[in-house]
Amino acid sequence: MTNRYIIAAAVTIAVVFLSYFIHFYMILGYKISNDSAIWAQLGDYAGGILNPILSFISIVLLIKSLTLQNQANLDLRREIKNNEKTEKLKSFESIFFNMINSQKYLFDTFRIEVSIDEEYVTRTGVEAVIEIENAIEARRENNPNDNIVQEYLDNLDAFDQIFGITRTFYIMVKMISEKLSDSHGFNLEDRNSHFLTLLNFTDFAQLRLIMICVQFMDFESVKYLKNNDEFKAVLDETGLSYELY
Repeated sequence: MTNRYIIAAAVTIAVVFLSYFIHFYMILGYKISNDSAIWAQLGDYAGGILNPILSFISIVLLIKSLTLQNQANLDLRREIKNNEKTEKLKSFESIFFNMINSQKYLFDTFRIEVSIDEEYVTRTGVEAVIEIENAIEARRENNPNDNIVQEYLDNLDAFDQIFGITRTFYIMVKMISEKLSDSHGFNLEDRNSHFLTLLNFTDFAQLRLIMICVQFMDFESVKYLKNNDEFKAVLDETGLSYELY
């Protein structure tokens, strides 16, 4: 692009001097003068014509140079911003996946005591959740009041295991919403992607246990999950809801 302007300037200079030569030497038949005053007139003629043209070309080149510099600065700022986002994401995901491992440990150690034939039997993990679901269904058949289920869960969770599992899940949802917010350079697509990751990396039985808590309990963590519209939209896409029982 710059070369074209250089060529245009060179051609303009050549045309100006060539037109002078053709007009005065070839057409009018003037001879080359030895008078310095005549040569000064040639300088005035060339300068008067060329200065505005060359100045215009210089301004155009300056504007283009500034434009290219601004574009380069924008690209640099964009690259820096992307690098900052990448570093933030790496830091976030390091904590995020550690917490996923932590919640897996909490669920693996989750246990309840159930009475079978007047004997107490321990149920852990998935079996414990199935036992809770069966107990809830039995109570809902006899009495659809949510308070009955809430009382059952309160009595069952004497050591706050269900509360702890739900709270860990809530912390991860909150962390996604806050750490990957628009103000930190992220967008809804980033948050939805990590919401889906959280759901996919959480045991399905554990998810059902959390849905039970959200439906029947009134923890602060439960209230947050209910009011998080972005997370609820992802839940709906996966076929889960807060009204399973």
